[in-house]
Amino acid sequence: MSEKWDRRFLELASHISTWSKDPSTKVGCVVVGEDREIRSTGFNGFPRGIEDDAERLEDRAQKYPLIC
Repeated sequence: MSEKWDRRFLELASHISTWSKDPSTKVGCVVVGEDREIRSTGFNGFPRGIEDDAERLEDRAQKYPLIC
């Protein structure tokens, strides 16, 4: 892959990281195939069904066991 495409995908991962509601850690991910097709994207957060309220997000003792 070219450096131009690498930069584009890194910029996209950086943008996706802003979707995380975690105030202390922002992580974004872009999984790219050999033909430059985006296969998946993601960001850090709680599993489905776990409410991401401010109290839980700011308390690492509550947050970390849920995130693994």
